[in-house]
Amino acid sequence: MLSISTIAAFAATVIFVASLRPVATSMGIDDRPGGRKRHGQEVPIIGGVAMYFGLVVALSISPGMFPGVLQLLVAGGLLVFIGVLDDRFALPTGVRFLTQLLVVIVMVYGTGLRMMDIGDPFGFGTIMLGSASFLVTVLITSSVINAYNMLDGLDGLAGTLALIPLASITLVAGLEVPMAGLALIVIAIIVAFLLFNFPSPWSRGVRTFMGDAGSMLIGMLVAWIVMSLSQGEGAVASPVVCLWFAALPIYDLFTRFAVRIARGYSPLRPARDHFHHTLIHAGMSVRLVLGIMTGLQLLYAAIGYLGHTLGAPDVVMFTAWSVTGFSQQWLFNKMAAYHRLAIRRRRREGPKPA
Repeated sequence: MLSISTIAAFAATVIFVASLRPVATSMGIDDRPGGRKRHGQEVPIIGGVAMYFGLVVALSISPGMFPGVLQLLVAGGLLVFIGVLDDRFALPTGVRFLTQLLVVIVMVYGTGLRMMDIGDPFGFGTIMLGSASFLVTVLITSSVINAYNMLDGLDGLAGTLALIPLASITLVAGLEVPMAGLALIVIAIIVAFLLFNFPSPWSRGVRTFMGDAGSMLIGMLVAWIVMSLSQGEGAVASPVVCLWFAALPIYDLFTRFAVRIARGYSPLRPARDHFHHTLIHAGMSVRLVLGIMTGLQLLYAAIGYLGHTLGAPDVVMFTAWSVTGFSQQWLFNKMAAYHRLAIRRRRREGPKPA
C-alpha cells in the first residue's frame, strides 16, 4: 500500500503542476520580474498547491496508515491557502506571520504533537520541557516553516534541502515505521515538483515556483515528521541528532535574524542577504550555488547520521553543531571572496589561445 501511495503522490503532483500552470497564469498567481527577482519572465506560482493535492491523493489511498493525518491535511491546507493569498496579493509580512502562527497553534493543539524533551545538549541529563512543551513545539514548528520559506529564493533550493532531512530520518527509522512512510510520500511530491523547478534545460519551458504556499507546506511537513520521530516511545533519533539533518536552513534562519536585529532591522523583513545570496552576489551560477549548499547539507546530515550510528553523546553533537553554525557566515563569505578572486584572475589572464 505504501508503494502505491508513493507512486500516486508523485504522479498526482506532476499532473496537478502541469494542469494548474495555465490556471495560475490566468488568475495572476505568477512571479513577475523586477525588484529582488532574478528571472526574466513571468513564472506560475502553483507548486505548493500541486504538492498539497498530491499529498491529499496519496493519503486518501491509505488514510489509516499514519496517525493524525486529518489534522495534518487541515493544517497543511490552511498554510497553503495563506500562501496562495500571499503569492497573489503580497500580504504584509506581519499579517502573514501572525496568521501562520495561529495555524501552527491550531495544528499543535489539534494533533497533540509535542516536543517533550530536547535531549541532553549540555551534558546534565535529558531536558524535559514539561509545561513549556506546547510553546516550544509552536516555536520550533514556526521556525522551521520560516527557515524553508526564506530559502525559497533560488530554483530547486528549498525543495532539495527539504529532501535531505526527510531522507535522513527515513534512513534512521526504516520504512516499517509509519511516520517514515509518510516521509517517503512527502519526498515523492517534492521530487515531482522539482521536475518543474530544478535548474535544468528540461524545465525551462515548464518552469514553476512553489511560492509561499509550497515553502510553508514543506517546512511544516519536515517539522512534523522529524519531531514525531524524535519524541516519545517511538523516537528513533535524538532531537540533537535531528538538528544536523536540517542544519543549513536553521543556520541561515538564525544568522539572518541575528544580523538583522543587530543592524536595527525587522528579522522578518525580506532581503537578499541569505547564504545563497552571498554566493550569487559573488557571481556564482544558480547551479553552482545549489550544488554547494546541497553538498554542505549532505555533509551535515552525514555527520548527524554517523553520530547517531556511533552513539555519540548529545553534548558532543550539540557543541559541534553550534560551533559549525557560528562559522557559517564566515564560510560563505570566504567562498564568495575566493570566487571573486578567481573571476578577477581569469579576466587579467584573458582568453586562452585556441
